[in-house]
Amino acid sequence: ILTQMNRHLDEGQTRELVQRLRDRIPNLTLRTSFIVGFPGETREQFGKLLKFVEEGHFERVGVFRYSREEGTVAAKLPEQVPARTKTSRLNKLMKAQARVSFQKNRSLVGFTELVLVEGYSEETDLLLKGRSARQAPDIDGQYLITSGMADVGEYVQLKITDSSEYDLIGEIVEEEEI
Repeated sequence: ILTQMNRHLDEGQTRELVQRLRDRIPNLTLRTSFIVGFPGETREQFGKLLKFVEEGHFERVGVFRYSREEGTVAAKLPEQVPARTKTSRLNKLMKAQARVSFQKNRSLVGFTELVLVEGYSEETDLLLKGRSARQAPDIDGQYLITSGMADVGEYVQLKITDSSEYDLIGEIVEEEEI
């Protein structure tokens, strides 16, 4: 499928690249996107992709259904994948990544991270929310700040005390507490 999509890295090269990056950059957060249902994608090929995602190579994953666009090379390919199959595959990948994300977030509990305070949580005005350098605005989860005060736009050291699939929960700590 990667060759048909005109991608120049195969699975092995991708694994090698990810490992090289992780070896060289401590605390790296990797993000990628996958397309499911590209014409000709077989059950076996999707199974390999699912296994790859389950192995936990990426902290953040987006999944999109292939959408047939007239005038493109792919639109003319045989073996167009049914919409229901594409949706099912998207859901399976997202569930797999949710499990990976939960485990990766869980491993951060106890650590302290620099967080930008962005305002109050939409869920309750009793909690501040923030974002670290490892999170993209409006896409990724957020940090929910359960204790301590800070102004919007202020950077704080946040000790992570709990986590969920996408969000991290923590309390502001002073520099001397780190």
